[in-house]
Amino acid sequence: MTGAQANTQRETTPLRRDNSLIRPDRAPVPPPDEATRPAFAPPPRQDQPPAVQPPPQAHQPTSWQAPVAQPGPEPQPRRITPTGWLLRGLGLVAVAVLSGLIWLMIKPDTDDEAAPPPAEVPRYQFVPIHREEAFQGCQSVSTAKIKSFFQKQECTHLTRALYSTTLPDGTRVLTSLVTVLMPDAATAQQLNDLTTKDGTGNIRDLVDDGRDGTKGMPALDDDAYASGRQESLVVIGDSAYFDKNTPHKDPALLDVTKEALKLGWPQEKTPR
Repeated sequence: MTGAQANTQRETTPLRRDNSLIRPDRAPVPPPDEATRPAFAPPPRQDQPPAVQPPPQAHQPTSWQAPVAQPGPEPQPRRITPTGWLLRGLGLVAVAVLSGLIWLMIKPDTDDEAAPPPAEVPRYQFVPIHREEAFQGCQSVSTAKIKSFFQKQECTHLTRALYSTTLPDGTRVLTSLVTVLMPDAATAQQLNDLTTKDGTGNIRDLVDDGRDGTKGMPALDDDAYASGRQESLVVIGDSAYFDKNTPHKDPALLDVTKEALKLGWPQEKTPR
């Protein structure tokens, strides 16, 4: 028959294996030792480096604020035992003693007497005439209550001196200056308080005692008397005119005597 035949597709049925025909006695059976052997992971290979575990990632805050560190527990203050206080006290005592020893080694040498204050310069030029040290003490040249005072408390040193000066108008003046060094400032103040009172006596000046070179000099009768305490030193002064009578409490002479008191410590410290 000529002519085109219709294109038909043959339907086939998929093949299925039928295991029912396999004999059980011919099925592959694993060896007994392999059937009961536990399964282990294969050991790592020597040529491969050990696996590195990745570090755990820190939790990142999701908020825009920075994480706030939580305050730790407050440290407890250390308690000092009685032994610790004792050791500390002994250490402070040792430091104080050592400091005192060092100061005794390096401090400058000083006299037992009180250090004199800074010397003041008098407004007048005083020229020394005569000077005498009283090594026999003060009570032998004193009178009345002043002498009684020295009998109870003798002075440490006594110096009597005479000076001359000239006033701006050319008038010549004689000035007596007595310096009495006492053991301390307290006894010096007692002496000065006594000398400033009337009727208590005084320490005789060189003119009163008629010392050599004083003949013809004017008498010093306390008409221009002044005194003062400078630390442990008592300075007693008096002035008179050379060429005329001396009035009582003359202002010019009183000014001269007060200026002469500034010579107290320089006179006491002059080499003997």
